[in-house]
Amino acid sequence: MATSKNPLLKGFRGHIDKMIVVKQYPGDRTIITAYPDMSRVKPSKAQLAAKARFSDAVAYAKGIMNHLPDKELAARRLTDRKGSLYHALIAEYMQQHPAK
Repeated sequence: MATSKNPLLKGFRGHIDKMIVVKQYPGDRTIITAYPDMSRVKPSKAQLAAKARFSDAVAYAKGIMNHLPDKELAARRLTDRKGSLYHALIAEYMQQHPAK
């Protein structure tokens, strides 16, 4: 991990060709690290279950968003939401189907 004071990297964040990662931290610190190798990481059963649950929530939200009558009903039902209707539908699904 390297710290850079190069003005060209000031404000830049993200990866460069999946080789290095540039991160910005408070105090005008720019950190340069190697791109992480996640090829050997095996997700746990709980992580796979959470991923599947979220995938189901996205399918639920997209299904409603693509059907105009359902979308209008959901918009009326979720009037006190923060953010978009799509995100409110995902949150609704996650609350109705808690993790086991």
